[in-house]
Amino acid sequence: MITNHSYPPDKCTFELLSAYLDGEVTAQQRQEVEKLLAEDEQIRALYRRLLYLRDEFQNLPAPPPSCPPQQLAAKVFARVDEENRKRRLFLGGGAIAAVVLAAFAGILGENRSFIPQMAQKQEEELKIALNEPIVELPAQRESLRIPLDRPLLENLR
Repeated sequence: MITNHSYPPDKCTFELLSAYLDGEVTAQQRQEVEKLLAEDEQIRALYRRLLYLRDEFQNLPAPPPSCPPQQLAAKVFARVDEENRKRRLFLGGGAIAAVVLAAFAGILGENRSFIPQMAQKQEEELKIALNEPIVELPAQRESLRIPLDRPLLENLR
């Protein structure tokens, strides 16, 4: 008699037997399991327990549905319709925003008179500041003139 606390010889054997019952083994693994079943009584007992458990799980009654299938389908389709409506609203709003931005860019591109006069003055003042430095620069020192057409050591004499 097998008790609830009997364990398989090892975890790999248990997983192999479980896969064998589910039909998820290769031909080589199938031969290995069949050999184990033929030679080892403990493996056969484990196999019978797994068969019993599988049969009992398949015979469990299904719980009653929480709502009729038609009502569930109606809820699912209502949710899908709501998501589609949101998506269309989002895409439509994005398209309208793109048209408004394109129109605004077109207006600015054709007529630049919208640029404030203050910005134009700042630009002119900036040009002046770059042409006339604020800080006085020191006078230029005499530079070392080295002709590039002669060797460097000739210039040192």
